[in-house]
Order: sequence, then structure tokens, then C-alpha cells
Amino acid sequence: MKKEILVVDDSEMVRNFHSYILKMFGYQVETAENGAIALEKLLSGDYRLIVTDINMPKMDGYELIRNMHVHGIHIPIIIVSTEEEYKVSYLKEQLGAGIHMIKPTDPEKLVKTIKRLL
Repeated sequence: MKKEILVVDDSEMVRNFHSYILKMFGYQVETAENGAIALEKLLSGDYRLIVTDINMPKMDGYELIRNMHVHGIHIPIIIVSTEEEYKVSYLKEQLGAGIHMIKPTDPEKLVKTIKRLL
């Protein structure tokens, strides 16, 4: 069974990199370039997991995660950012964001983490 993953990042290169890796492992992947577009997709789609950046235009990762919870969207979240761990502890502790990885992402670690979460 294919699993839908939403990859959210304002960098097209990062979106394409993550999509390529995940598709190689059989995952169905969609992308969004900011949190506002991601939220629209999450509200109308059936995703099992989200991989998101924090610093994005229009709606950043913090606001996206807050809005997910407001709308009752409770799926695993992997934050992939250049931010140090202590800067995203609020997301993990207060918003239940789950996993944090530093860019550039180790493809093997990303796939292993997704397999564990799903």
C-alpha cells in the first residue's frame, strides 16, 4: 500500500531532493512551497506524514503545525531545517512536532525515520 507524504519547503531543490528519495522507496509524495499551500492540501487530502521546513514565506512551519492541530490534523511531523535543536524545542514540546533533522538531510536517516513513524 502506498503512503502519502507531504513535503513542504520553500526551496524547490530541497522539495525535489526529498521527493526523489521518498519516491525511490515507493512512497507517494506531494509537495508544497509554503505552509499556506500545505495546509490547503492537508485539509483536502489524506496524508499519513508531513516533512516540513520551518522558515518559509506566507506561512512558516510554526504556524502550519499550529493550524494542523486547530483543524484536527494529527499525523506524524518531521521538521527538516537549518535550525539548531534548541530552537525547535518549542515545536517538539508544545506542539507535538515529533522529529527534527538538520539540513542537509541524510537520505538513509530520513527513510528509516519515516518507516518507523508509519
